[in-house]
Amino acid sequence: MTQATSTTTLMTRISALVLCVLGTGCTLSPDYNDDDFYGMPHATGTQFTQSNSVFASRLSCTDADNFAAAANFRVDQPIVLAAPGLSPNESSYRGAFGAAPLSPGDLIQVRMEYGEGFNGDYVLDSSGALTLPVIEPIYAAGLTTKALAQKVELALIRAKIFRAQTLDVTVKVKTWAAIEVPVSGAVFSPGRVTINAKLPEQLLDQQVAASGDHSKQRLLSEAIRAAAGVRPDAKLDQVILVRQGWRIEADLTGIMTGQPVKDHVLIAGDQVIVPSTGCFQPNLVKPSQITPKGFRVFMSNLIDSSMSNANAAIGRFSSNLPYGTRLLQAAVSANCVGGKEYTNAPRRIVLVSNHPLTGKTQVIERSVEELMRKSYRDHINPYVMPNDAIACYDSDITNLRDIARTLLDIVSPFSLLSKEDS
Repeated sequence: MTQATSTTTLMTRISALVLCVLGTGCTLSPDYNDDDFYGMPHATGTQFTQSNSVFASRLSCTDADNFAAAANFRVDQPIVLAAPGLSPNESSYRGAFGAAPLSPGDLIQVRMEYGEGFNGDYVLDSSGALTLPVIEPIYAAGLTTKALAQKVELALIRAKIFRAQTLDVTVKVKTWAAIEVPVSGAVFSPGRVTINAKLPEQLLDQQVAASGDHSKQRLLSEAIRAAAGVRPDAKLDQVILVRQGWRIEADLTGIMTGQPVKDHVLIAGDQVIVPSTGCFQPNLVKPSQITPKGFRVFMSNLIDSSMSNANAAIGRFSSNLPYGTRLLQAAVSANCVGGKEYTNAPRRIVLVSNHPLTGKTQVIERSVEELMRKSYRDHINPYVMPNDAIACYDSDITNLRDIARTLLDIVSPFSLLSKEDS
């Protein structure tokens, strides 16, 4: 009888513990404000301390959502060309049928009779100039080979190196270089793209014997990309280049929108400064030449049916996300969405991020059901940043089921003892 009384007392205490757990619940209560969370598309911005030198300051985030947005174009009428059958570019070199203009980095061959000191292979430099011995560099970008040959002849005659009657220059293209073209309008990823790129070993043998050089790795955009790219709060229309005490401001928004942009060639000793606006600008959160292509996140999805991240299909590929991924997409990648509707739909997902301006760790919690079904999902669905952490929590129904199982495991031995006593 005493043992039965103690069993009843233990059951009472267990029931009280269960009610306490149910009353408290597992709901997280992080101390955060949605408007201050870095990654929220419509955040109000962050006031932060500037360094000693303030190059740019725009703490009002009113226009942050529209900054560097891709433009859309519409054509209602046929485009009137300069001449029938000719595109605008072709009309500038009407006499050269099938010819194409030269660009920086092109490998060309220059030949002339009795021109042993000038004959050879040349690479147009980064400014598009052809550098021949003795004479000044000749700007060749945008010219056809025939037009460049005429300019070379005129330069050599003016320098009194050749006579007009004895000079006949021939220019041929040996290798077309890769070029960068801004693309905008109705494309999935507007911006500046590189076309005609070749592997280094394909050009090495030819360019070793050529005179001149061209490098696409010494540009301002390449320096920014080497620094892991710009953050979403970057003031991209006022990037600072400091050279020998002089300050140059560069507008690189065209790289994101597909408009033409002047990409400065860097030299040793240059300093690049990317100022911050304090505002989260959603249009900068996409892969480009100056933003990350992808990034790594840390995921945890210890759901009851899987018992481990490996069984939950969270591997190397699911935790490497493309830049521009939002929390709902990351939840799908973490296997937090789907399954049994009544038990899995009310699941919650937690995003842990570091605010780059304040240096503070921020935590935000969302209902997967809200992210999936609510019409205002874009306002509560933040962007995921590199090295963020994502954790999935089971629904209340799953939690109650586990509590019931735990309670059953505790009570079962005492029930057996009670039966034996009786």
